[in-house]
Amino acid sequence: MTNAPSATFILVSYNQEDTIEASTRAALAQVGEPLEIILSDDASSDRTYDIMQRVAGGYDGPHHVTVRQNPENLGVNTHVKRVLDLASHDFLIWAAGDDISLPQRAHKILQAYRDTSAKLIHSDAQTRRPDGSPGTQEHRKALLYRDHFTMKEAATSFALYLGATAAWHRDLHQVYGGFPQERAHEDLILGFRAVLENSLHYIPEELVIYRQDAGIASQLSRNLSKLDNRARRAAILKGQITVLQQRLKDTDTFGLATDHPARHAMEKLRDRFAMRLSYYEGDKARFARHPLRLVHALTSEWLRDRRNR
Repeated sequence: MTNAPSATFILVSYNQEDTIEASTRAALAQVGEPLEIILSDDASSDRTYDIMQRVAGGYDGPHHVTVRQNPENLGVNTHVKRVLDLASHDFLIWAAGDDISLPQRAHKILQAYRDTSAKLIHSDAQTRRPDGSPGTQEHRKALLYRDHFTMKEAATSFALYLGATAAWHRDLHQVYGGFPQERAHEDLILGFRAVLENSLHYIPEELVIYRQDAGIASQLSRNLSKLDNRARRAAILKGQITVLQQRLKDTDTFGLATDHPARHAMEKLRDRFAMRLSYYEGDKARFARHPLRLVHALTSEWLRDRRNR
């Protein structure tokens, strides 16, 4: 076994003082060959960073550990870019400050990477609610857990895989120009890029204990739930449009044929979402500029909603 790290394991955190100690200890407890481990905090306002420092300060194992903090809060997508700039390796195993990586996780992922050269590798997960009770297994319904799917399905899906289980090659970020500035779930971007390149692999083992309703995505969802129904729908649509716009850019970067069904499906869905957004934002002039067929579709949807109340 060499003493040189073979990959970079990155744990990102933000205001997770209740869970960060267990997540940090799990990262440091990875078995197998040495890793470069970066523990990175996004300017938490609680004790998250202090706890990470304390746990890492007592570590004397084989991994090469760095603990760092952003001087100001960057948000998820920019935080990811910052840590990528610091990572020494091209293949990156990701973890969040509210989840637990089982000890064999990195070892299993690196085995799969060497066997397949896949640029995106994800696994199954145990799920736990914040109180520790078993969670649901809704993530297994996501598209990339199926044996077969089409690129068109991937292009229009908003449930690809459980991001907390992912490891990926930095090319999936850099070659495509990173992530959009607007908040967009990175798994929806990376998953589609991996589908474009036919370069993904699923490990059907529970390698992560995933805390449902506890992470940064859940914090964003709770913030959305405080909005009124109209504003909440508008915020969700903005995020979905951002994902579709980025996927369309990624098809250009990849060189997908302009007449490919996946591209047409994304354009159609983007236009429909844009029309809905103008409706929920009360922009009558922008709403009126949409094709009549889309307006009729939204009117029918609105009437169905009214009947089902």
